[in-house]
Amino acid sequence: MAAWRKTLLIGLSLLLTAGLLAACGGNEGNKGNKGSAEGEKNAGSGGLKPAKLRFYFPGDKPQATDEVWQYVADLTKEKLNATFEINYVNWNDYKDKMKLLQASGDNYDLNFDANWLDFPNAMNRGGYLDLTDLLPEYAPKLSEYYEKEGLLDPIKIKGRVYAAPWTVKKSIKPIVWYRGDLAAKGGYTKDKITTVEELDEYLHAVKKASPQILPISWRPDSWFSDVAQVFLQKYEYENLNFSGLVVKIDDPNHTVIPWEQTEAFKEYVTYVKKWNENGLIPKNLLATKGNEADFSAGTLGSAINQIDGGILENPHPFKPSVEAEGAVKTWSEFYPDKKWVIASPLDNVVGINKNAANPERALMFLEELTTNQKVYDAVIYGIVDKTYKLDNNKVSYMPGQGNGQPTNYLDWPGQWGFWRKEFQKYDDQHTEKYYATYDAFINRPNQITSTVGYFVPDQSGFKTEAAKREQLRSEMGILLMCGINVKDVDQDVANFIAKEKDAGTDKIVADVQQQLNEFLANR
Repeated sequence: MAAWRKTLLIGLSLLLTAGLLAACGGNEGNKGNKGSAEGEKNAGSGGLKPAKLRFYFPGDKPQATDEVWQYVADLTKEKLNATFEINYVNWNDYKDKMKLLQASGDNYDLNFDANWLDFPNAMNRGGYLDLTDLLPEYAPKLSEYYEKEGLLDPIKIKGRVYAAPWTVKKSIKPIVWYRGDLAAKGGYTKDKITTVEELDEYLHAVKKASPQILPISWRPDSWFSDVAQVFLQKYEYENLNFSGLVVKIDDPNHTVIPWEQTEAFKEYVTYVKKWNENGLIPKNLLATKGNEADFSAGTLGSAINQIDGGILENPHPFKPSVEAEGAVKTWSEFYPDKKWVIASPLDNVVGINKNAANPERALMFLEELTTNQKVYDAVIYGIVDKTYKLDNNKVSYMPGQGNGQPTNYLDWPGQWGFWRKEFQKYDDQHTEKYYATYDAFINRPNQITSTVGYFVPDQSGFKTEAAKREQLRSEMGILLMCGINVKDVDQDVANFIAKEKDAGTDKIVADVQQQLNEFLANR
């Protein structure tokens, strides 16, 4: 997933566990074009003018994409009278591409986003359309579902809805996938990896057992990389999913703290400095952006991930040749007894571009996805016997696809904004046992809802300061968070804190704290 959640095998680790997502919003000035809206409304079902809906997703475009979406167009002809242009941008360039399209006035219609990807920054730029009025008019069933589940109030800013949140109850509590065979070979004797100290011991064991393998995956593109999540968990901080700000889970005052000012951040930098110096992190990490190795290909020793992928039934995480060599995938949960906040409703969204040519038609498409099983199956799975096999309610790969091999459509990246639990099908890995195990995990007492109600700040009062803060993170902070050129941890962290303060961090914190206090007082 980034954003730490864009991690290894994210498609498999999430497939079939989610609920419905829908469109998301923009800033208060980006409300739907009234003339266009009236035109759609007056045209009525079957009387719509032809339209082309242009969607964007992260990742590589599957081979059968265009054929599948032509099928979707055929299925929705009567209701939508639209064709689809489906575009993919590789993960490393996706955020910049969407930023460029939105800033240039491009009139594409819809794209995938998330609070762990670029949604907070896109909101700051005013990149998305305000759907408060359009959603109930053009996607009434979807809107009713959100209202019933109470998913809109936690994400409102000044009473307006700027995102259509997903509906799944999901935990992103960090676990680690690792090579059990390499652990034993390198002398790591413990049954699990549950602490930072044990992770450190394991990584050195992998380096000893197989020097040519990269010990751990690393995605250095946000305040909270996949590895940083472990330190959030150790010290029980809740990520506010904005500008690197956190609160202590057990703090009754909900004091807003910049991540770099916490004891967790300093310990994090201490470890990554050590790992960099010991060759556990690639020297060219910033150039490759974390793409140096592949778990399925046997060139990666571990990856921080989520429970979804750890409990898959009948897993085949390795390519056949690697599996034949005795590779063993093991998983373990960090700090099992510590509290962790269940994912925000903004954890996955699909956004409607502020300049969208067909915002109403895009919402009507989401309504079809909500109410029509056949349309849903086509979008998520493709075409039976061309992109997937179907046996009763069980989906399987086409011959020669899956299990480490590419597919021609199934598991396509960025689909999470369209999932609906009621329409999902089983597969070999997501069975009744899988769901029972997942439900037991996520319903444990230490899996809690947000202590600040999934608060989303209004950024209009500190846009300049937020941009400067993010720029410093991308230039200076990222070096600390990758252990690059760190001479003295205490001094280097202190310098970074001072630079961020000069950029306006104190103003941001004060504004966000005031908003949060008012938000909690009015709940």
